[in-house]
Amino acid sequence: MLTPKIWKVCVIGDKSVGKTSLIKRFVFDTFGEDNEETLESRAFKKKFGNILLMIWDVSVYEEHIDRILAGSKAIIIMGDITREETYETMEELTKFLNGNKTKKIFVGNKSDLKYMAEFWKKELERLSKKYRSPYMISSAKTGENVEEVFRMIIG
Repeated sequence: MLTPKIWKVCVIGDKSVGKTSLIKRFVFDTFGEDNEETLESRAFKKKFGNILLMIWDVSVYEEHIDRILAGSKAIIIMGDITREETYETMEELTKFLNGNKTKKIFVGNKSDLKYMAEFWKKELERLSKKYRSPYMISSAKTGENVEEVFRMIIG
């Protein structure tokens, strides 16, 4: 039996963009509307093929964010498509991480609320081209593209 590879993945973004919900949908296939704000980082794990993903739910309030992100195989930078300010935070986080060579994936979450979108594919494509990183639009609530986000890391 092969020993699984262990990959650290960090999910970061502004408050209330759905980081915890995305992780819980992927790991447990559940969604709860009552998630509390993440004030300190925590980890979840899920075996995905021959890889054990250690998925860190990273709070933007962490004092030593660079230490938490260190050693990551990938960093998922999330925004809430219904709040434009979270897109601006995605850009700020990407600038902060620009020297970090870790694979980055941009995720616009809450596609189930696309009728309320303040940013969409055009803005994510711009980020994607500027920073040479893929993007995905997802919904932790419905499960749309959640597994695909994590497949982008492995594939």
